[in-house]
Amino acid sequence: MRLSRGYSFILGATVATVATLTISALPPLTFPPDPLPDLVERIGPGVVNISSVQVISENVMGMEQFLQMWGLPQERKTTARGSGFLIDKDGFVLTNNHVVAEADEVIVTLADKHDYRARIVGKDPKMDIALLQIRDKDRHVPAKIQPLELGDSDKVRIAQTVIAIGNPFGLQNTVTRGIISAQHRTIGIGPFDNFLQTDASINPGNSGGPLFNLAGEVIGINSAIFSRTGQSSGLGFAIPINEAKKILPDLKKYGRVPRPWLGIVGERITPALADYYGLGRKDGILIYNLVENGPADEAGIHRGDIIVKIASSSTPEPLDLERELAKLKPGDKTNLTLQRGKKTLELSIQLKDLPPRLDQLPQGII
Repeated sequence: MRLSRGYSFILGATVATVATLTISALPPLTFPPDPLPDLVERIGPGVVNISSVQVISENVMGMEQFLQMWGLPQERKTTARGSGFLIDKDGFVLTNNHVVAEADEVIVTLADKHDYRARIVGKDPKMDIALLQIRDKDRHVPAKIQPLELGDSDKVRIAQTVIAIGNPFGLQNTVTRGIISAQHRTIGIGPFDNFLQTDASINPGNSGGPLFNLAGEVIGINSAIFSRTGQSSGLGFAIPINEAKKILPDLKKYGRVPRPWLGIVGERITPALADYYGLGRKDGILIYNLVENGPADEAGIHRGDIIVKIASSSTPEPLDLERELAKLKPGDKTNLTLQRGKKTLELSIQLKDLPPRLDQLPQGII
């Protein structure tokens, strides 16, 4: 018993001694500095806030004299807020089209709080991208602007860390962090949906702002959220920056993106639709309206025809048809394979430029 107690005591003393020596030999703990504050400090000045002002007329027929007599305004202004970012030393700014689509006046506020009037250089509603340009009162480009570097969105990987900077709820230069949750998302906003999905918090007012990688390069344009409350639920969507880079030359040159169109309104055939109308097939695009003197009308296409293919590509949905059309240019010729009743037809069609005033066309036009 004595030996056992003595042994235990010696062993305990030995362990205690070793532990003491080991602890005293450890160097003090150090942590590497967080690189994000320096990164945000560097790229933050390239992010801008955008205020778009729309003048709405309150004139009602027969009420002008009444409004004037009581001194009531016949016009009112509404303001929408969004985000954007500088892309070069010429003062060009990228944002979403829906941020400035109805604007009569656009004000861009830089990170240093200076305001500048912006000219809308070009808009592409189908891609939801707009290009602005800022000038000072003397119509010069502001001297101290800091444009951002555009990255390569084709190199984006799922789970990589990203940073969003924008103007949510009017809170200037708010920074959020997350990861790329998914790629190539189609959410039904437009014909060219190809979104990067992120869980970096995006809220109303972030639209048009940049999504960065950890090199400080813009890899996306924050554009939409999926939410039942109108606020971030961890599902944000950004347009890949390479999609914007493709159309920048057209926006600068033409103020829009020249795209071919057919001049049709169509609907995807479902089994229920096929059975109800006795269409004889359960896929394709049923044409139920034509624009008079449009390309399809001039090519001899009729209401009730079913588009099966364009060139050699099948068209099960209208979005597929629009994406195939986007590969062509106004003035090109292509072939459409149609079903008309029990006959299969192949028609050659001369494509024309999509009219710039989309608001003059029926909704859903292709």
